[in-house]
Amino acid sequence: MKRKAALLAALALSLAVPAAIPSAAFAAEASINATAGTTIDAIASLAQGGTVTISGTTNAQEVIIKVLNPDGTILFFDAVKASEGKYRDSFALSSSAAVGHYQVVAGQGSDVSTATFSVTSNNGTVYIPPVTPPVDPAAQQVRFTTSDVSAPANGIATLDASKSTAANLQLLFPPAVRQTVGDNSLRIALAGGSVTLPKEVLAALAELTGTDSDASFALNVRALSAAEAASAVAGAAGAGLSPQGQAYELSLSVVLKDGTSKKLESFAKPVQLQLRLTADANARLAGIYYLTDAGAIEYVGGTVKDGVITADVSHFSKYGVFSYLKTFKDVPASYWAADVIQELTAKHVVEGVSSDAFEPKTNVTRAEFATMLVRALGLQASNAAPFGDVPAGSWYADTVAAAYENGIVTGTGGGKFEPSKAITRQEMAIMIVNVYEKRSGSAAGGTASDLAGFKDAAAVSGWAKEAVQDAVHAGLMTGSDNRFTPRSSAIRAEAAKVLYNLLFA
Repeated sequence: MKRKAALLAALALSLAVPAAIPSAAFAAEASINATAGTTIDAIASLAQGGTVTISGTTNAQEVIIKVLNPDGTILFFDAVKASEGKYRDSFALSSSAAVGHYQVVAGQGSDVSTATFSVTSNNGTVYIPPVTPPVDPAAQQVRFTTSDVSAPANGIATLDASKSTAANLQLLFPPAVRQTVGDNSLRIALAGGSVTLPKEVLAALAELTGTDSDASFALNVRALSAAEAASAVAGAAGAGLSPQGQAYELSLSVVLKDGTSKKLESFAKPVQLQLRLTADANARLAGIYYLTDAGAIEYVGGTVKDGVITADVSHFSKYGVFSYLKTFKDVPASYWAADVIQELTAKHVVEGVSSDAFEPKTNVTRAEFATMLVRALGLQASNAAPFGDVPAGSWYADTVAAAYENGIVTGTGGGKFEPSKAITRQEMAIMIVNVYEKRSGSAAGGTASDLAGFKDAAAVSGWAKEAVQDAVHAGLMTGSDNRFTPRSSAIRAEAAKVLYNLLFA
């Protein structure tokens, strides 16, 4: 399952226009890896009538600041412009300000930090902060103990929080759960799915606690309203997307004894996210999407089983389940590959050559197909390709080199690869079988009998015969009208079908 999910993510540009492959291939990853991280400088305790100064660093252009009274009501609200990555704001307390613990919230969207400060009376009375208030004052706080964590089974210990159904939750559990979890992962069951934290993420949370022995780990879960989810996919960026399950805003943090929090911005090892689909969801077209604060929508992927979609994420933010329905004018519903193209488009494995055209009958070049397979395996090149017709700097130079290093391609002889030549079906069979065997770790096991049903079996070149047998035996490729047509050029629709067979066979 995980291998298939990784393949889906790696194939995001499979059948794109070749010139677009290099720049687009890393766009999503770059946006995911960009860090936000608004911080709040420490605020000293002060007396009634004093001036509160709030400052810190940010990557945002504007920071929204909110200060809450000890009773949770809003005392101060402002939006301040940032300059050179820093922001600063201040206001005066009244001489009759409540004595107690005040909370500061600064940032925007999911990039939010919190801090606290105490106000003493003019006669010197010192306020003792209450026990760990929620990071989000509106969140319902639910605290668990180590006894709530089950013993590990099949590498996973479980904390069942599924009975907590509030729309805005802060689930707190002690760092000591790491002793129960050990070298395993911790699955936190939620009402609408689950998150599974590997030991590396738990270790990163432990580092954030520092020397605070009273700190707690916190999983913050806020269910987006139907209006928020619909708004997130409104406009051109969300065209074709429809909600197919609950969307959530998630974050991981530690809450210290003084009530301040530290958010874990990214994960050293992916966290498994599971979201439940609605009863009427179209599982073929469903996927998990990352809803960025900037309004962009990024496909994460996922595999569906028993009404639950599972994907790995490298950070927390807003995620939801949506279906993607994309149609092309040149792919009617009656076309033999229509369903495959629709599903792979929904999974962002293939895409059209324009907004409304797929060109299913256009030939696929050797460089294009090699690139698809290299992306599928996530391979990297350590040396340049040994082909005279693969110039350094070309969009396919690295992928052809990686395909050669990993035994997917060998060239066409004479030191050539012929990257722009339309790939034949028997050449496609060689490449796809090499990938299949790398995935499965064993030979496909085809024999001469696998070709017996094809009238043109004799037309298969000797050097491709074994690969064609294997491709047919493994269900990766089929023929038409009792013919395999081994020397015919493969078209985009056929490449989509072969990719589908590789991913879902």
